[in-house]
Amino acid sequence: MPASMLKFSEDDNGIELESFSDDEAKNLERVITNTKSNIFAWRLGEDLTPEQVGALLSRYSRTVLTGKRLFLKEFLPNKSRGREFFESWLIDYGDDSIQEMAGGLPMSCEFVSNLAVKEIEDNRMGSYIEKSSRYVFFDKKLPNGEYMFYKDPDILSSRFGDEYLSLMHSLFDSYTGNLQRMSDYIKSENPFDNQSFRIGDISVKASELTDEMSEKYGISVEDLKKSYDNAVKANALDFMRDYLPMATLTHVGVSANARVYDGMINKMLASPLAESRWVAKSMLAELNKLVPSLTKRIGEKHGSDYRDFLSSRSKEIREHLSWFETQPIKSQNSVDLIEYAGKGAANPDLEAQIMLSGAILYRFLDGISFTDALDKAAKIKQEERLEIIRKYTGVRGNRRHRVGRAFENLDYLFDLKGRIGIYRDLQRHRIGTQERQNFTTILGYDTRKEFDAIGISDDYKSKMAQVADLYTKLNETLPYQAQYVVTYGFYTRWYYRANARQLFHFCELRSTPSGHPDYRKIAQDMYTKVREMHPTVASYMNFVNMDDKQLGRLESEIRIAVKRKALSV
Repeated sequence: MPASMLKFSEDDNGIELESFSDDEAKNLERVITNTKSNIFAWRLGEDLTPEQVGALLSRYSRTVLTGKRLFLKEFLPNKSRGREFFESWLIDYGDDSIQEMAGGLPMSCEFVSNLAVKEIEDNRMGSYIEKSSRYVFFDKKLPNGEYMFYKDPDILSSRFGDEYLSLMHSLFDSYTGNLQRMSDYIKSENPFDNQSFRIGDISVKASELTDEMSEKYGISVEDLKKSYDNAVKANALDFMRDYLPMATLTHVGVSANARVYDGMINKMLASPLAESRWVAKSMLAELNKLVPSLTKRIGEKHGSDYRDFLSSRSKEIREHLSWFETQPIKSQNSVDLIEYAGKGAANPDLEAQIMLSGAILYRFLDGISFTDALDKAAKIKQEERLEIIRKYTGVRGNRRHRVGRAFENLDYLFDLKGRIGIYRDLQRHRIGTQERQNFTTILGYDTRKEFDAIGISDDYKSKMAQVADLYTKLNETLPYQAQYVVTYGFYTRWYYRANARQLFHFCELRSTPSGHPDYRKIAQDMYTKVREMHPTVASYMNFVNMDDKQLGRLESEIRIAVKRKALSV
């Protein structure tokens, strides 16, 4: 039977991932470029519309299935599946990202490490959706009985190869073996019968839900229980993913134009990671089957010269800085505001008001220069400045009512420190400027109180000590490959430069109760820092949620259940 294979390198014999009947293989050949590989592009046409492939790639976020199996199971039997999905997508996801998957050249990169996926997603102009560690268990094994982690050839050929394999299995054993214990603990701390469920304009416990209420709101006790179980699952995975290493294999759907792929593939071909180079080579081979004229430059002198430039630049600056003695400061702050409008001034908020109202005047007073607009904004009375800003901002009914571009004239630079798992979640805000340091163990980790509660703190600390020890050994000769062993629970640093308009979106979206508690805290702290320096700007961030709830996703799950019933999804 035709089979799909997973290869970690060109010389790898491969692992058989899944097999297909002859009919299934024929159906797949009409819509994908390679039925035998874990890297493939999708063929748009009568058999696969942009709606269908956009919906299919979006499904990666919540499923363990491969793209091939998803197509055969959900999309081949139902030609309307894509449209049905997008007509109901707000129910399940509540964000705008999946709309992006319905345009561009679609590709699937499956069973790729999280480290390589970060290199893919570092190309800002593409669109990406990957399998979520918040909603999908990573306890499944490959058909050969191995856990799903990347086996880097450079590490395996080093004297630490056996230690690497042993540690990977140990981390996944702890992750898998304690998931149920964590779920049981969360349920014991937040019993179903004690939960108040927000349904429409009322808040009730399951025991208080009457037949009249069920009929009015279209929800049953069974729906409440399912929503509760989903919230518990998300909460448990939020905590337990601290055990997962960056070697963890995942799936990512990519939608981008040829220019984006050009830059992405060139950068990955210049990567010091063998995996990234192999994935890039595989992506190029599949794109060449669809748009060879648009990817031709990658294989010619233009591409090779650019890759040489990238490689030499990276090598030279790293060697030049090697003499610096670094002593990482383990700052207690997760969020430091480094730069902002009016820094050093007696009244930073006044400086922000002048810049903001000046930009508004420039937009609406035809013929005025920016210099004159700022001059007028500085000279008018305070009350008039604030009234101009108020009128311009309007009455925002929800977080999707965006403020205008004048807010883009106020820039902020944040130095962020957070668990690596949180960086993974926040990296997707690609409009701002983000740059991270290598994933390391030098900033340490914290042991969650929930690990103490279920009796796994000693195990966690022991495993993290092993991670730190192996990282230190590998870092001496394989600094990039050493990142594979670092787990989501270790801290990392990255900076984020964004304007005020972007921060409205970031802070309001990432502080919603359904978000991960760790990145909610970062979003809340960023908002607080802005409010301290620019209270006028922060006063219009009406939808930043400062609450602290353990089962924060519960309300979102209830809304999903109600809408599902209403649409019979």
